[in-house]
Amino acid sequence: MARQELARFLRDRRTALRPHELGLATGAPRRTPGLRREEVAELAHMSVDYYVRLEQARGPRPSPRILDALARALRLTPAERSHLFRLAGTTAPPPATGAVRRVRPHVARMLQRLPETGAIVTDAAYGVVAFNPLAQALLGGDLGQGAANLARRRFL
Repeated sequence: MARQELARFLRDRRTALRPHELGLATGAPRRTPGLRREEVAELAHMSVDYYVRLEQARGPRPSPRILDALARALRLTPAERSHLFRLAGTTAPPPATGAVRRVRPHVARMLQRLPETGAIVTDAAYGVVAFNPLAQALLGGDLGQGAANLARRRFL
């Protein structure tokens, strides 16, 4: 396993993402560009300590499940996902689970340009992918959760 290369790849992908592209709050100024380590760990449903160890090249070999969660959290393309698995020493990545849940940058910018209108972007199964602050205020604070689904919310 190429730990240094894996760590560098994870850092580069993390700094390339912007919080507003993922529907995360951008309230306080950030010291570094991109997502915080805590945010990536939360999006990947893993402990912050484990992600920090991976990013500092001190972690053990990550499992395919962890790599898949990181690929989803970092919004990796299929080629980047394959590269991630190769860096981790796993030759054959399992197929990606589910549809790509990525908000294109122009859609994310449009959400920010609608401050007086609640706007939500969903996937085909009505899972919340992105939203603006007014939508979160109108529909409650649980929109940012990974399991937020408008159909489930409506009927339950």
